[in-house]
Parts: sequence; C-alpha cells; structure tokens
Amino acid sequence: MVPSVSVETLVFLVRHGITDWHAHRKVLGHRDIPLNDEGRRQAEAIADALAAVPIADVVSSPLVRAVQTAEAIGRRCGIQVARDPRLIDLRVGRWEGVSYDDVDASPEYQRFLANPESETIPGGENLADVRTRAVGALEQALEDSPSGDGIVVVTHAGIIRVLLTHYLGAPPSNYHRVRVAPGSVSVLAFADDRQPPRVLAVNWLGDLRAVL
Repeated sequence: MVPSVSVETLVFLVRHGITDWHAHRKVLGHRDIPLNDEGRRQAEAIADALAAVPIADVVSSPLVRAVQTAEAIGRRCGIQVARDPRLIDLRVGRWEGVSYDDVDASPEYQRFLANPESETIPGGENLADVRTRAVGALEQALEDSPSGDGIVVVTHAGIIRVLLTHYLGAPPSNYHRVRVAPGSVSVLAFADDRQPPRVLAVNWLGDLRAVL
C-alpha cells in the first residue's frame, strides 16, 4: 500500500503597508485611511516576495489600506481580491484617532493590557469576539481553497496577533507579546488533516524563500 502524502496549504498573513496615521502614531481602528507612498512601496515589495509562490486566493479586510495592499498582490498573482468583513481591524471605540502615547497612558488601556481576555476596549470589542470572527474567516478561506496552493490574508496587526496566538495554542493574554510590523508577512502551514498548523515565520520582511 502506498502511504498517503499530507498536503500543506500555506497561509500568508500579511499586515497592510504603512499610512500617514502610522507616521503620526495615531490609532487607526476602523478609520479608512489609505496607504502613503511608503505603504504602497511595501505593498509592491510583498507582491514581489509572493510572486514565485503558487497562490489560490487573496482575501482582504475591507478597509482601504488592506485592500490597496491586497490588490498589489492580486495584480501580481492574477487573482481577484475577495473581501471579508471578519478580517477588519479591532473596533477600538474611544481610542480611535488618539495618539498611541495617550492610549498607553490611559488606565483603561493598562487594564486591557493586564487582562485582555476579560477587559473590553472602551466602546470597542473584546478579544474573544475578535478571535471568533478572525478564525472563522481563515477557516472559511481554507475550506474555499482545497487545492493546496497558498492563501494570502491581508489584514491588521491585531487580527494577525490574535490568529497567531490562537493557532500556537497560546493564551489570548499573550496577544501583546507578538510584534507585527507594517508590510510584514507571517506564515502558517496547514496540513490537510487539519492538525494545528506549523508556524514558519512571524513578522517576516524580505525574501520569503528563506522560510518556505
């Protein structure tokens, strides 16, 4: 009997490129801020890095900074970008548009940082709800792309952090310990038996051949 061969599907978790609000250290949340010139360069660099990888689907958050990044990849791969609202950035309520320094200094943020599993962002959402929608979007992308070719998911730092801690089996309270830079790629490898995926890269910038 010939043993069955497990086929892995690579999932590329792409954080969108930089915007002017990043340069001014403002919290974006659901604000629909486009990429700036540097962000567009980052998007093209990611498209270059993925050009040699067989890609089946490109799925994006509906926010323009993610869509612009995804469309750069889609053009290079010859794939129409799909949008999934479950991949949208965290709803950050009163923190939206506020400087990172002011948010860091707020008691609400310190409570959220200390116990993100039970604290809800003021006027926003909690990590359990974020995890439910983000994991649902990724699992559906896997179901919709059974070929074994790669899937590109373009989204936001918070969503990628939640997905990485979930698939590593780490407590959600480790969410803040994962660094995800603008224009970076993190890579998960899902076997067709749906065992927990291998993590091939986190916060990768540059040539992806070194991690595949």
